[in-house]
Formats: sequence, C-alpha cells, structure tokens
Amino acid sequence: MELVERYLQSVKLALPKSQQDDVARELRDEILSQVEDKEAALGRPLTEDEQAALLKQLGHPMLLASRYSKRRYLIDPSVFAIYWMVLRLVLVVVFFAMALAAVVVAATTQDLGKALGIIFRYPLAALSVFAWVTLVFVVLDVVQAKFNFFGKWDPRTLPKLTKRAPQYSMRKSIASLIAGAVFGVWWLVGLKYQFLIFGPGIFVVHVGPVWQTLYPLFVVIVLVDIARHTLDLLRPDWQRGRIGMQMLFRGLTLLSLYFLIRASELFVESDAVAPKLQPVMKSLNYSTHLALIVFAIITVAQLAWDIYNLLARRNGNGEHSVVSL
Repeated sequence: MELVERYLQSVKLALPKSQQDDVARELRDEILSQVEDKEAALGRPLTEDEQAALLKQLGHPMLLASRYSKRRYLIDPSVFAIYWMVLRLVLVVVFFAMALAAVVVAATTQDLGKALGIIFRYPLAALSVFAWVTLVFVVLDVVQAKFNFFGKWDPRTLPKLTKRAPQYSMRKSIASLIAGAVFGVWWLVGLKYQFLIFGPGIFVVHVGPVWQTLYPLFVVIVLVDIARHTLDLLRPDWQRGRIGMQMLFRGLTLLSLYFLIRASELFVESDAVAPKLQPVMKSLNYSTHLALIVFAIITVAQLAWDIYNLLARRNGNGEHSVVSL
C-alpha cells in the first residue's frame, strides 16, 4: 500500500538512523495488522480515504517519531522531531551565509584573518540560533497544545516514495562544508599573498600569471563547492539536485584545469636572473602539468559517471543506484 509506505518513510526520516529500521518494521507490522482486520470486517480492500483515516488516527509522522524518543528535553516530545529538523536547517543556513561572507571578504580584501574570523565566529552564532529556535518552539509547543495544528493534517499530502534511503554521511557532509570553506578562503587569499602558500619558499618561487588570470573562476568554484556541500545537508534525498551540483563543480574544475594545462609557466622563479633556478622551475612546471593532466582525466571520469547516474535515474525513475565517485 503506497500510502502506508509513504507514511512509514516520513516517520523514518524524523528518527535517528539507529532507530529507523526497527521502528519502521514495528510500525509496518502494526499498521498492516490493522488494515487486515478492517478489510476482513468489510470483506473488501480499504479505499484510499479509509487508509488515510487509519493513518490519521496514528498521528502526524513527526509526532509519532517523537514518541519513540527515549530522552526528555525542554521541548515536548510531540514537537521535538520538528524542532530538531528546523534547528539543523537554520544552523546549516547560517553557516552557509557566513561562509559566503568569508569568501567575499577573502576575494575582495585579501585579509585572511578577517575572512577566517567570520567563520570562527560561527560557534557564537550557533548558540544564538539555538537560543532563538528553542524559544520559538517553546512558544509553539504551548500554541500547538491549545489549537492542535497537527490534528488537521491529511495523509494524502505525504511526500512521494523514494526508491531508497539517501546514501550520505551527515558527519562527512559537515566536515566537507567546513573544510571547503576554510580551504577556499585560505586559497583565495594565498593567491594574492603567496607566503601563505609557499612559506619561506616565496623567496624562490611564485605562481605564474595564469593563476591570477583565473582568479575570478577560482572564486566561483569555491562558492559552488560550499553550495554543493550545503545542499547535501539541506536536501540529502534530492539526488538529482546533488548530482547536478557535482556536475557543475566538476565542469568548472575542468575549465580551470584546461587553462592551467595550456599555460607554459605555472610557477616562476622569484629571482629572474638566477640561472641555477631555471632547471628547477622547468622540472617543477613539467611535473605539475603531468599532475594536472592526471587530475583532469579523473575529473572527466567522475563527470561522465555523474551524467550516467543522472540519465539512469531519469530513464529508470530513480530505480538505479547512485554511486558517488
């Protein structure tokens, strides 16, 4: 029964990963048992309206998921699942906004301390978000108890079934988002103040002119990278959107690799009159070009796999598995 499966899917999404399978199995047995009893009494299969009425008696999926919580919170368990989902959403959006601000500062002022300072202020911002969201839900809890908003939901409005649970790690996505933002800021500032990249080696080697020419493209790549990791956290179930963002990121990466590979000098010596450095620079440029070519080949393969996954999901209505490279 599709409506029952949609209900179970919504309940699972509101539960901790460790409880999802056990709770869904228990609920499925309980619901199907009730359906069988009613069908036996009526002598016919239940209509969609009758299925919806049965599910409505169980309560909104978010509320039902909250009842399986073994802990107690300031927020009543009846709205805690929604509270936790909204809190995570707001925390991610706030970090995304601060990361974008940091990238803009890095690209315009080239002040590493100021740019990273925006990101490092996130813990204080997160505490503020936690306080305000908690306060809002304390009030919502009181209002919900009085007006029973969740009693007015319709099971037929539940999200459509997805063929499989999203294969992603929240911890990995969070780590990737933070690392991508910090690395992006460091990289953009480092291209202007190359001591951040080479350290004392700045007295020997500089990046070639092509890196400065591609600077606007690097800014776009950093922004897209932050956006795609944010999407992983906000919409882990939106496979097409995630694949699309990966394709955009890899396409921009390939564009930058194309221009870098075509450039004759990726690195130049700091002292133009030091003949001893010329063989070293030639060897460094040659090895870097080879590394970029290998990286480009890998990126092309990843992009091709993304295109295959996107077409497979479109032609097979999502029945093909998606493997991330």
